[in-house]
Amino acid sequence: MAVIYYYVPEDKLEDIIDCGLKLSEWKDGYQSTPWEGIEKPCFSAFLHPLDDDRHKDRSYRCIKIDIPMEYCVVYDSDLYRVSNEFPELKEKFIKSMVPLDEYIFGSIRRPGCFVFTTVLSEQISLLGKSMDEPILYENSEILYVNNILQQFNDSYHEFNSVLLYSYLTMQEQKGVFRCYRSGENNIAVFFDKESNQYISIPIPDYYKYKYKKFHYTKK
Repeated sequence: MAVIYYYVPEDKLEDIIDCGLKLSEWKDGYQSTPWEGIEKPCFSAFLHPLDDDRHKDRSYRCIKIDIPMEYCVVYDSDLYRVSNEFPELKEKFIKSMVPLDEYIFGSIRRPGCFVFTTVLSEQISLLGKSMDEPILYENSEILYVNNILQQFNDSYHEFNSVLLYSYLTMQEQKGVFRCYRSGENNIAVFFDKESNQYISIPIPDYYKYKYKKFHYTKK
């Protein structure tokens, strides 16, 4: 069994707790998968309660669903949205889907979960404000970014310095900092124009930092 999360309008909550989520009523649309080309009805849920922006909306309540994994398919919601604008990415989006039991947490920035079944009332509980039980990460986006940064830092111990230099350079372009770059010493000194406080940092060789295909470890 898996635990997923779904936000419902507060005025529908009592009916859903009593009667469940009928797929015919709550489906978002029809979706095929890499292993099954036929489009089937489904609705979209989340792997973390804070991944859905509706957690900020008081007119919605979050329910926790206990469901067999075989009815759940994880997809990349970023790729889904972009593929709607760029149809040539639609095939890539479909191929990127994985069964929930094969998904590695932290490998997608905004994972969604297609659910291809009706959910019975006994599988549903209301998620309390305290989240009812500990969740091991803040949300999927933070886990995803932290994983990438950690793997860069594992490969390049000075990578945080590269990020800081890149940030300060962008601020310089916006007129917030002025910078003195010494090619001879390979050092940049950024001065905050308002406070005149400064930050000194090595000038990175961007060609050194190659993108690598990261390998995520399933936990």
